[in-house]
Amino acid sequence: MFVYWGRRGALPQFALEVARTARANPLIEATISVSRQNEIFPMYEEFGPALFAVDTFSTNAGALFQAPRTALLRRRLYRRLRHDRTQAVIELMPHVWSPLVMPVVRKAGARYCSIIHDADAHPGDGTSWVKPILDWPLRTADLIITLSSAVAERLAGSGRVPRQRLLTMFHPDLSYAMRQVKHPPVPGEPLRLLFLGRIMPYKGLSLFLDSVDVLRDEGIAVEVGVFGEGPLGANSERLRRLGAEVVNRWLSNDEIADAFARYHAVVLSYTEASQSGVAAAAFGAGIPVVATPVGGLAEQVKDGVTGVLALRADALALAEATKRLLLDPELYRATCTNLAETAKHRCMARFVSDIVSYALRPRGQT
Repeated sequence: MFVYWGRRGALPQFALEVARTARANPLIEATISVSRQNEIFPMYEEFGPALFAVDTFSTNAGALFQAPRTALLRRRLYRRLRHDRTQAVIELMPHVWSPLVMPVVRKAGARYCSIIHDADAHPGDGTSWVKPILDWPLRTADLIITLSSAVAERLAGSGRVPRQRLLTMFHPDLSYAMRQVKHPPVPGEPLRLLFLGRIMPYKGLSLFLDSVDVLRDEGIAVEVGVFGEGPLGANSERLRRLGAEVVNRWLSNDEIADAFARYHAVVLSYTEASQSGVAAAAFGAGIPVVATPVGGLAEQVKDGVTGVLALRADALALAEATKRLLLDPELYRATCTNLAETAKHRCMARFVSDIVSYALRPRGQT
């Protein structure tokens, strides 16, 4: 069983693609458990009897006020696991109700595996107060899976998880948009740079705009797009002066696909990172990424292969990296070609096959 009980963000798409891939694999008999409050829940109804839908909550306050329903959820989950003779439950992201519900997994005779996306709360993340709850699997799961070595090393180095219970995998590409053939800017065409995703302090919107200022001060024409929900703060006026295209709200999949189609590169100006679902979505669409060399980004973005890495997480280095990719048509074309040719190494089919194989191994044999 694959479990994702969250509501919003990149994980609903991630879980949907995991589910479709697992159900298409004749060697895997998979059940998919998602919340009816998932923003794309109707898309999961295609799984019919293989769907184990649960009711969670629609607001953050509901996490507490609806908690009494976890007693029923524990009983339902136990019965379903026993009925399906489930061997392993793979939690695609821990949920605030995991400590209340997931103990029944072992009682039902299944292994409990959980993907931990972040070793620590991101600076400025307003939901960081729930991180201790989301870390419950670190003490209880048979297998902890990370999507970057940076997160695994942080967990192991802090002593929170023994290395024998850790497995590092990779972040698979996501398919918000059809893979496209991108072309480098032609002489005289502006560089079109996209900042995408929830706007949070650690994602470095100010750093991105600083790098744009550097480029424009050098006489390089740049067009900017900033797409995502979150407070713009003082950057709102800067974006207005830059003439940026700003969509400051939650985006649909179609809107994300449209943005990918209109920009030359995605810029990840993060000051701290685990790994990036935005990078995975860009790669799935065939778009190169310019990134700072922080956390797992240095693993996910292969310099000169799937994008370019700045030498440092500062405006000058990010501007230099942007020029290196977008002012060199041969490098840009080669990067786009590499994204297509290496996609099989980052594909969801490989991810699902590998994660199921590891999830079924006895504890300590990762």
